[in-house]
Amino acid sequence: MHTNKGIDFSSLAALVLVPLYVVAAVIVHAVWPSGEPLPTVHEPTITFVGDMMFDRYIRERAEVHGYAQVLSDTTGLLAESDILIGNLEGPITTFAPVSDWREGGPNHYTFTFATTVAQTMADVGFDAVILSNNHILNFGQEGLRQTKDHLLDVGIGYTGAPDDVYTPWRQSLGHQDAAIYPYSTRYTGDVERLLEDIRREAADVFVVVYAHWGDEYETEPNRGQRTLAHRFVDAGADLVVGAHPHVVQSKEQYKNAWIYYSLGNFVFDQYFDELVSCGLVLSVAPNTSGMYTTNESFITLMRDGTTKSSDCMTEVPVL
Repeated sequence: MHTNKGIDFSSLAALVLVPLYVVAAVIVHAVWPSGEPLPTVHEPTITFVGDMMFDRYIRERAEVHGYAQVLSDTTGLLAESDILIGNLEGPITTFAPVSDWREGGPNHYTFTFATTVAQTMADVGFDAVILSNNHILNFGQEGLRQTKDHLLDVGIGYTGAPDDVYTPWRQSLGHQDAAIYPYSTRYTGDVERLLEDIRREAADVFVVVYAHWGDEYETEPNRGQRTLAHRFVDAGADLVVGAHPHVVQSKEQYKNAWIYYSLGNFVFDQYFDELVSCGLVLSVAPNTSGMYTTNESFITLMRDGTTKSSDCMTEVPVL
């Protein structure tokens, strides 16, 4: 065995490390005065909300009290996120509203949102919306065109338009990019194409699938939802979230991914049951290791047409 005679390594370590510790302590004290916490590394947060419908009773109330009031109670909650995304359940157009919701007539479910809705969403921090739903074409291709224009005019992106259902919305998270892929049981005819797109970039991108699916008012996902969600994760999706059932559905952890089958409502005039009036606000914070943390907050649809932060649920049940 080779030895170094005459050298006491414990003494040498003390001679080297102690001065370094003193220097480091002086530097830390100079930069962070005593009593102040050390700064933490910020992990960008993406927040997802569910269905947003600004017609019928919501529009009637907003035209009296202003659209800003609809979401005024949620601004603090939403401001905590770096990226904010929700499902826009109808077009933003200059067309007059036609929904005969008070009489329950044939146009009860035909929606159009005032053009000021785009600015309202921008003001509370929305970065993008999902358009792959069963109401976006309520006013045809012209309604869709106007919707895109009004969103882009205020700096809000979109994905899932029926004329372009496979192109994701992308945004930088700083340490990596995020890609939000839309899925719709109505418009996504080629699921294999979507899966292949996910596989192609899953290694380098934080992939989220925002799906429009499921059975309305059912609190558990159906078999089709679960099968598709697992296929998305098998292809490389990091997170799957959903909308359309108008209630919060159970969540599931599959492999290393979370699946939130339905976020429920976020803006809607549905008050006939506590379940439809309670919505999930889901925030995820991806880190550099490829993992992420989740945070669940909840809102209640109020009978005055507003959305308010609430404790209508404590956590989403696990399947």
